[in-house]
Amino acid sequence: MDAQKPTAPTAKSSELPPLANELLIAQWPLYIDKKTVPRFEKASGIEVSYKEVISDNQKFYSTIREPLAQGQATGWDLITLSDWVVAKMNRTGYLTELDHSLLPNVEANIGAAFSDPTYDPGNAHSIPWQGGMTGIAFNRDRVPEGLSSFEDLWDPSLKGHVGMLTEMVDTMNLTIMTLGVDPQDATVDDASQAQKKLIEQRDKGNVRGYYGNEYVDGLARGDLWASMAWSGDIFWLGQPEIEFVVPSEGGLLWVTPMEVPVGAEHPRDAHAFLDYVYQPEVAADITSYVGYITPVPGVKEILQQRADAAEKPGDRKYLEGLIDSPYVFPPDEMLSQLRSYKVLSEDEESQWNDLFSGVVQG
Repeated sequence: MDAQKPTAPTAKSSELPPLANELLIAQWPLYIDKKTVPRFEKASGIEVSYKEVISDNQKFYSTIREPLAQGQATGWDLITLSDWVVAKMNRTGYLTELDHSLLPNVEANIGAAFSDPTYDPGNAHSIPWQGGMTGIAFNRDRVPEGLSSFEDLWDPSLKGHVGMLTEMVDTMNLTIMTLGVDPQDATVDDASQAQKKLIEQRDKGNVRGYYGNEYVDGLARGDLWASMAWSGDIFWLGQPEIEFVVPSEGGLLWVTPMEVPVGAEHPRDAHAFLDYVYQPEVAADITSYVGYITPVPGVKEILQQRADAAEKPGDRKYLEGLIDSPYVFPPDEMLSQLRSYKVLSEDEESQWNDLFSGVVQG
């Protein structure tokens, strides 16, 4: 089924420059299928430069923070940074307010769980790309007894073979949960206790390294026997011996939205792409590749239709596995185990970052 052409400009969005037929997107690796960008280019006439240049929120944000502070263009029209970064950029005025009159597919198809989020009320400055979970993954060949707790990453038997994330909010929030504290209630004192626990893990020699997306390579090679992990990465990896687990202490539920930084040169083209990917058929293409939680509820039914119509047994098996995966379509019981990141004030973020830097750089 061919996707529709993006909505034409309207009088309501006259403050935006006209379509430039050019679009520059900064994205994470493995976060889109191979069909969507070429199909969008054909449908819209917009030439897309799609770069997988984000592996860590803080590292990428550091590359655009200075031009944003100077009121200059970042070189990107769309960026895909995590929900907590959206809250931070909203606070500093670094995001363009979106024109929802140019986003009819978003308005019609966004799921209730992704609409009006606390990090960006009314989705005023961002549109969810995918959701996912932060938990732990392990190699069953290396750890035959399996892992069930975040605390297991401190086990001496894993010495030298544990991966931890460079994402401060993931690592600090999950560690705070091992202290029996809900992230939403966490204080700076709780963060300080989490730092001590992480330093203990590091100094025991358990941690092989602190990683962005590249932790996946370590798991695939066998250098890492266990690691903090993002759910869709493990689904995409497709190695049956690598298993993802929501820890017994609970996991984190997060959203990666797409946003238009202030000073973007092609904001109307960016709106066209945001609306295009909210067509259910397009969203199904993306979900079938990335294996994360889609913000478009109709995707599951479309994938079931594709599975029923699949001529190749392998295609049918893959789609049915996707449909049945609790990491792509999590059941209520699993959702009840998940918590959201604490939205930090500017002072809290500075203090938490200092504490976490003492772990990674110490």
